[in-house]
Amino acid sequence: MKKIFIVLSLLICLSANAQDYTRSGNQFISIQKEKSVSTEKETGYSWVDNKGTVYPIYISSTGSCYIKKVSSKTGKEYRMYLSKEISAQICKELGVEYKNK
Repeated sequence: MKKIFIVLSLLICLSANAQDYTRSGNQFISIQKEKSVSTEKETGYSWVDNKGTVYPIYISSTGSCYIKKVSSKTGKEYRMYLSKEISAQICKELGVEYKNK
């Protein structure tokens, strides 16, 4: 029983420390963090897979290039990232900084 109490109190303390706040006199005001929004851009380049399907190439904010595919099993869209060499080459041609070196 003591172990459960210790674990729960530790979790409560950790979650309380994870909050951001400002102090205004006797009040503590919680600050809500902004969620990062993906800044993807279409590059104008395309990727052709071995079946002949053409996909537009997108570039992320870090300079990684990917294509969007749909899973044949689940039907969900996912990102298939291209190799670092392709990303570096496209970033160089577009004048974008490639951060994943």
